[in-house]
Amino acid sequence: MDYLLITLIIFIGACLQGITGFGSGLIAVPLLTLLLPLSVITPTLSIINFAMATYLAWMLRHSVQIRQWRWLLLTGVIGTLAGNWLLNHIRLDWLQMGMAIMVITVALLFWFGVQLKHRSTPGLQSVTGLLAGFSNGALTLGGPPVVLFLTGNGLDRLAFRATLTIFFWVLALTNIVSFGVQQRYEAAHVPIVICLLIGAISGAWLGHKISDKLSERLFRKLSLLLVIIAGAIAFAGAWNA
Repeated sequence: MDYLLITLIIFIGACLQGITGFGSGLIAVPLLTLLLPLSVITPTLSIINFAMATYLAWMLRHSVQIRQWRWLLLTGVIGTLAGNWLLNHIRLDWLQMGMAIMVITVALLFWFGVQLKHRSTPGLQSVTGLLAGFSNGALTLGGPPVVLFLTGNGLDRLAFRATLTIFFWVLALTNIVSFGVQQRYEAAHVPIVICLLIGAISGAWLGHKISDKLSERLFRKLSLLLVIIAGAIAFAGAWNA
């Protein structure tokens, strides 16, 4: 029964990610903690996120522009490694609350149409990549900064999803290498990984199909709503820490 629930939970989260390009962790992690310890969830989900991002990147391959976002990707890796290292060395609750307030505020401004359009300069990409990567590695809150950055760039839906997908593919690969070096993977995790893979790939497939039926306006509203929810969850988690 636990394996069935694990598969169902990641299916729902992956479906959401297939629609918007992010958000699987927002659904999956809180629910999976009811069944598994975080010490198992974090490394195994990195494998799943990599597999799911690989699948979605293939589906969106004609819209992927790696060279255009190279500074975002490179600094995302650096930020993720820094976040992983700092996780056990600094107090994160105040940082998490401050970041949560920031992303909620910006998302609300975007929601009501107050958007600061900006060019995708190497400097701005680097700042966003470092912030999102650090948030991913230390706070498990990597989505909101890069989502808000891409929203301000005015990308169309396919380019938006493709860029998010390749960004999280790079971050997931970074986490896998990092956890591998730390020897965090065990043979006992194999059945869990199999269940997660089944739910993730099937959910991502369904979400990708659903996304084609959404209007551009509804897609952006859903993306911003997920950012607001993620920020609220992060703030509540830090407040209760």
